Amino acid sequence: METERVRGNPAGITNTHVANNIRAARQAIGMDLRTLSDGIAAAGRKLSPSGISKLEAGDRRVDVDDLTVIAYLLRTTPAALLTPPEGQTTLTGVPEEFEPEEIDRWMRGELVLTDEGLFNYWQQEWVICTDRIHHLETTLAGMTAPSKDDPDRPSAHPKTIAAYQERLDAARARARVIRERGVQLDPEGRVFNAADYIDNYPQTHQPGKTTARSSLS
Repeated sequence: METERVRGNPAGITNTHVANNIRAARQAIGMDLRTLSDGIAAAGRKLSPSGISKLEAGDRRVDVDDLTVIAYLLRTTPAALLTPPEGQTTLTGVPEEFEPEEIDRWMRGELVLTDEGLFNYWQQEWVICTDRIHHLETTLAGMTAPSKDDPDRPSAHPKTIAAYQERLDAARARARVIRERGVQLDPEGRVFNAADYIDNYPQTHQPGKTTARSSLS
């Protein structure tokens, strides 16, 4: 018996993410279906309000040309519309072994989901994080030192000290996350080898020097 031919592949989980993200992005800026449809038409594409409604319900698939138009009109990016909800990693064809952060950075084009890509990403994050911790610890040491004018009081205001302590606690928590993932990727601990990082990225960063990403706002 001849198997019935199925045209194309069924919509997958990525299509579901896109549908939900389009609806959320549209509602976030208060744009109605008619306005979005008119904008799409002005870009030379055809998608009626009812078509957009079906798209947002997951009953109609989004092609790549419509995706870029819709992302522009909704003041977001194609990557944002493709990205799974926070904390989720499920995408069509992508194994579920990756961390949400890795999927997010992959969608942004900041890493590739290969052993080397993950290793390089987390090694850079480790160097940035440890530099930040060092900077905050040094800064806090100066803040908590006795004031020249009043040795019984710290040099900085208590609220300022508390704010920097909160940043330090967050940086240390981040370091624990990076260490846990780094050991999973390489039990030998090469992710935490700063010398190895310098060899790979001599023009990118030198440990001990504050980077743009690790500097405080």
